[in-house]
Amino acid sequence: MVQNPSFENTKRCSEIIGAFDHNVINWTSPTFGTTDLFNSCAKGQVGIPSNYNGLQQAKDGDKYAGFYLHSDDNYREYVQVELSNKLEKGKKYKVEFFISLAENSDFAIKNIDYLLSANELNTSIFREMSERQLNKNNVENFKIHKIENNRYYDNKSSWTMLSSEFTAQGNEKYLTIGNFLKNSKTEKLLVSNKNRNNMSYYYIDLVSLQDANWEDVKPKEIVIKTKKDDITIALNKDYTFQNVIFDFNSWELSRDAKMEINTIYNYLTENRNTKIIISGHTDNVGGTKFNQALSEKRAKSVSDYFINLGLNKSRISFVGYGSEKPISTNETEDGRNKNRRVEFKIVEK
Repeated sequence: MVQNPSFENTKRCSEIIGAFDHNVINWTSPTFGTTDLFNSCAKGQVGIPSNYNGLQQAKDGDKYAGFYLHSDDNYREYVQVELSNKLEKGKKYKVEFFISLAENSDFAIKNIDYLLSANELNTSIFREMSERQLNKNNVENFKIHKIENNRYYDNKSSWTMLSSEFTAQGNEKYLTIGNFLKNSKTEKLLVSNKNRNNMSYYYIDLVSLQDANWEDVKPKEIVIKTKKDDITIALNKDYTFQNVIFDFNSWELSRDAKMEINTIYNYLTENRNTKIIISGHTDNVGGTKFNQALSEKRAKSVSDYFINLGLNKSRISFVGYGSEKPISTNETEDGRNKNRRVEFKIVEK
């Protein structure tokens, strides 16, 4: 249900600090704090693995975020994401994400928690988003959930997974992660005297929120809405994308194609024990090598769009078959249109 879970889909490759807000698709900074985005396409301050606060490889993909969870004057930063669906009242869900303490931090802390709200948070707060501060800013319909923990998050060399289950109040649509306590109430451990900057800075990657029992649920089918009919998709069967239609010698995705892919992406995010196989096909106009290359480009364009939405690369594969597997005659324009297609199959991991 977390869209763009490892921050891979962005508007630009930014090389300045504080470039998380208005850049990472589906994510925002809910306060005046300036959360950072680190990416492998940048160098210097916001690069990967080396950046202005330490050294760390991405847990997933080529990007991760970073935020101050303890600093002078109670300054705080947060990450907020819009969920793909509203939560159901009384249903149990699980939140998971990975964090790593940055090398330049003076303190490791225990208090990394999350907030769920019906509405997007957009406050003028620079400091901690405690219940008191949120109430002062007239924020409604929210709940802060504490992650039960008896240790300090002090690992700087690798990633630590945080996990928490909760029962939904109903209609929650936004997830916010950070430290919701002021400095005096934050449990902290001094880990370095070298910097003396009174701060605790963490990297964060691969955020998820799903049904707490998702591992026990065997996904059976998905209903995809198309212009003509609703199509029920079962596991382990080949299907043709109904709206992924290409002009001759083209692999560009239309708006309707992207909407159909979005539907399947939402299913994949909610059923993380599945993966998808993409196959590209052409008509027989053109040579064998030309058609093979074109079919691969078409399959790759669909695969790339899934990845840009946030699907982990390990959960998708693609292949091109050229004109080897027609589903209609190549003697008519209508038949050739049907043969210029992309198919998919959803399977269990």
